[in-house]
Amino acid sequence: MPTANPAPEPSTESPSLPAARQAEATEKTRAQARFTAGAPDLLTALVEAERFFDGSADHGCPLHRKILAAIDTVKGGPS
Repeated sequence: MPTANPAPEPSTESPSLPAARQAEATEKTRAQARFTAGAPDLLTALVEAERFFDGSADHGCPLHRKILAAIDTVKGGPS
């Protein structure tokens, strides 16, 4: 017996250029949302790490400078 409505075959065509751009923009938005959702916890951790260097002989070392730069990045720019 022949079937009246055969199942459609999956498309092998690549998505259109506008659809691909939209998908890329959506993924960037989601990635930014994931980053900012964790920002308060990250900022807290970075500030705690920075406090380690207060009064330390290592104040201003490369790691300390990287932590300060990361704090600026999470806050949204240099203070």
